Amino acid sequence: MKRLFVLVFSLCVLCSTMFSSDLTLNYLGRYESGMFNTDGGVMEIVAYSPYSQKAYAVNGQSGFLSIIGYDGVGFSGVDVDVKSMIEAYDSTFSYGDMTSVSTSEDGRLLALALQSESYSEDGRIALFNVNEDGSITFDRLFISGVQPDMVTFSGDLILSANEGEPRNGYENEDPKGSVSVINLENGDVDTIYFDSFDERRDELTSSGIIIKKGSLPSRDFEPEYLSVSGKNAYVTLQEANAVAVLNLESLTFTSIVSLGFEDYSVTPVDLDKKDDAYSPSLYPGLYGIRMADGISTYTVDGETYIVTANEGDSREWGDYLNEVEVEFEDGALSPAGRSYDVEGKVVFFDSSDYDGLNDGCDYIFGGRSMTIYSAVDGSLTYTSADDAERITASALPLYFNASNDNAIMDDRSGKKGPEPESVTVGEIDGRYYAFLALERTGGIMVYDVTDPYSAEFVTYSNTRDFETTVPGSEEYDDGELDKWVTGGDVAPEGLCFIPSDLSPIGQPLLIVAYEVSGTVAVFSIG
Repeated sequence: MKRLFVLVFSLCVLCSTMFSSDLTLNYLGRYESGMFNTDGGVMEIVAYSPYSQKAYAVNGQSGFLSIIGYDGVGFSGVDVDVKSMIEAYDSTFSYGDMTSVSTSEDGRLLALALQSESYSEDGRIALFNVNEDGSITFDRLFISGVQPDMVTFSGDLILSANEGEPRNGYENEDPKGSVSVINLENGDVDTIYFDSFDERRDELTSSGIIIKKGSLPSRDFEPEYLSVSGKNAYVTLQEANAVAVLNLESLTFTSIVSLGFEDYSVTPVDLDKKDDAYSPSLYPGLYGIRMADGISTYTVDGETYIVTANEGDSREWGDYLNEVEVEFEDGALSPAGRSYDVEGKVVFFDSSDYDGLNDGCDYIFGGRSMTIYSAVDGSLTYTSADDAERITASALPLYFNASNDNAIMDDRSGKKGPEPESVTVGEIDGRYYAFLALERTGGIMVYDVTDPYSAEFVTYSNTRDFETTVPGSEEYDDGELDKWVTGGDVAPEGLCFIPSDLSPIGQPLLIVAYEVSGTVAVFSIG
């Protein structure tokens, strides 16, 4: 039976680090695109169709959609030139980039998010029918907001998070961020903006929502990712350190809630990139701006909870950069005038150009954590705090806080650490598990989140091969080896959980797309 996940369970586990638990991630194999990039952007987002039993992955480097199957011996993929298909249908649309893929619950429909070549023009959502052999047939094209970056199905609706970033620099246009809602029953498209919050700017910033000085929410908010639960969609506004709630019945944003901060006076963090060791410390007055990228939702006992991967993200558009780099030597001080007992460079958030932060405090990008919130009032119920650094340091002592473009210990300690990138929640035997991807160090952390007030770490698996280098990936700076791609699976980006009732092997599966190594790996969940 030539299906994607009819797999041989005796495949060896490459460089896998596991912790003892009742749940395990069993590495089954990988698809290799044959492409890699130290800057990422190869295999980015992945979806699965239970109808065709194929995986569909966005290849940001080739610009193609890869349809991935298993032939009984190994993985193989067929690349679809979506750009040619779309331009043949709509000559008025200047195709720029494909950013996201999603399939309907039954797997018979597939949607793609397409950005315009112009950074200020509306994007498109392309709808396809999925055929039983895994191929796709073009159906319809819908107009979305500017720069659709994530697309998902919810019943008869398709939603896209449209970033609207000022990619030509703030001296030029800053497009409005938005969410587009497509009704497949009648073909209507509604794009919802944040204009109603412009008059509430001061209220937002006083609640800890970060907005660039001189900018309004309608321009400054940049929807990154979204998750649907019931009648609401929950949208990460990464740079604003917030989540917006969109009511799908009224098609209005009902609230925007701050994600809060990791307090490094109580949560230890490693900022020292030159001591070649895991050396966490406490720093009064220092906070991590969570700035979630990925988001997922789940419901326990009738209540919905929001789970976020707190990556952090800076802005660099034209001549604008909101980072402050401090090399702590010769009495150097932080932006808030503090001296830190570390060696080397630490990258701080430039709070001088933003409202919503406290004077006299230092801020760094990201929370190096996963957090859970009540969807009722946005209150924090759980933070993984220093788990990501502490656990990866134990599992990979020689490669703690390595980057995804090299294997140098402590390389990311002064920046965003292991960088939680994305998260998804799945139900297994009546319990709920969160799968958290670490972009830099690599690997997947698993938590039992059945009790959202007392989540428990379960296991960590990393199938990156730190001791090998992909030939031809080496990049040099001033004659010194600066970046390279290690073997195995590097830089997890997109996650796709498949419950047992939709799995062709009767077990839950996790599919992971890796943006540096250009691979797609499959794990069974035992």
